[in-house]
Amino acid sequence: MIPEDKIEHLVEKYIKHGQTIGIGSSELGLKFLKKMALKKEIEGLDLKIVPTSAEMTLILKQLNLEAVSLDEKEVDIAIEFADLIDYNYNYIKKQSKSFVRDKMIAQSAETLIIVAEKNNFVSKLFGIVPFEVSPFWWKRTKMQLENMGASRERKQESLTKTESGNYIIDVLTDSIPSPEEFEYQSKEIPGILETGLFVGYADRIILHEKNKLEVKSRIGKN
Repeated sequence: MIPEDKIEHLVEKYIKHGQTIGIGSSELGLKFLKKMALKKEIEGLDLKIVPTSAEMTLILKQLNLEAVSLDEKEVDIAIEFADLIDYNYNYIKKQSKSFVRDKMIAQSAETLIIVAEKNNFVSKLFGIVPFEVSPFWWKRTKMQLENMGASRERKQESLTKTESGNYIIDVLTDSIPSPEEFEYQSKEIPGILETGLFVGYADRIILHEKNKLEVKSRIGKN
């Protein structure tokens, strides 16, 4: 788990006056949001946030941060916390309130920064990939996902629902040699609305290891 002082460092380095910011829905994303609210309060910054969940929208109100939609503003910078990321800047995110909304943020951001543990920086992606699926005949969709890997619906007391009322199915993969092909094949299955596999969006990677942060970039300055 990335410590709070490192999250605070990221806020200090990358959050600037006048930005419109996207933050992917996750536990660490909410911690980042709270650190950002403190910076805004101390420095009097003008910040606008594109929320990806009802929970985040509520927290924005509590923290006196302005919420805007993608219909109103383009995102200057987006911060995402990933479970696994490969050397080509593709990544997997497992926890989300809405993979559809998170991917819209990733696609719209002028700069997308991905934060992950260094031991989760790998040559090839593998493991669990979540899929957001339509509840309409979802068992049929799950059956077809078996061609991608062993699949299981995500449950707590009942089926887990996203912000849009969709279900999440987790698919276990041994290896993903081509994320582009994996993404394309999955989207060919009727009922698949979005995946937790993000291909080609990231601009910078920040890796955490032993209380240090290592920055990698394909857009120039770190």
